[in-house]
Amino acid sequence: MDALTHVFDAVYRGESPFGKRPPWDIGAPQPAFVALEEAGLISGAVLDAGCGTGEDVLHLASKGYAVTGLDLSSEAVSLARHKAEERGLDATFAVANALELAGYDRRFDTVIDCGLAHTFDADRLRSYAAALHRVCRPGALVHVLEVSDVGAAKMQARLAEVIEGIPASEPPGPKRTADDLRKGFTDGWTVESVTDTTLYGILPSASEPLDLPAWLGRFRRA
Repeated sequence: MDALTHVFDAVYRGESPFGKRPPWDIGAPQPAFVALEEAGLISGAVLDAGCGTGEDVLHLASKGYAVTGLDLSSEAVSLARHKAEERGLDATFAVANALELAGYDRRFDTVIDCGLAHTFDADRLRSYAAALHRVCRPGALVHVLEVSDVGAAKMQARLAEVIEGIPASEPPGPKRTADDLRKGFTDGWTVESVTDTTLYGILPSASEPLDLPAWLGRFRRA
């Protein structure tokens, strides 16, 4: 994970082709998570398993939830803590490997994931689901918001238009389908739903977010 950590630390320092901010950091909470909270599908102690700079965590903290945001990148965690201090919000941020999540056994009632699960191949997705199972209490809900295979292709094409050297096709990493998510959350989980939705990203120098086709999976811990 050291090499991956260095890559993401550089991205969050603004030292990547993406420029000052990564394409997944829209500077606001994802509307899909806002809607989940309004629908009463967030409860108890909440984990954001790949929190980035903390926008989703801070939105839920502003609503009164006890929220923990974890990320592989210490740079992302530092930025998230700074935002929390600036906004006067109480939230916990820490560096952690999402495939391990050591030290958080049976602590959470709700988990949110924006754009993390779709970075894993099939074996690592199952490992990730097992780690979440360990840190969740019985009956906990996990909400997984992931760019779909169609959404990944759209983002790749748009990035290629604005960043020299990025190919217009073949986005890096696994291509996630709805069935991939269902298969990842099998042992110890009930698949409540996997539905079409939208995840928002941002292009370098853009002022408005880009809507990307996505999946929203809801899984309940046995």
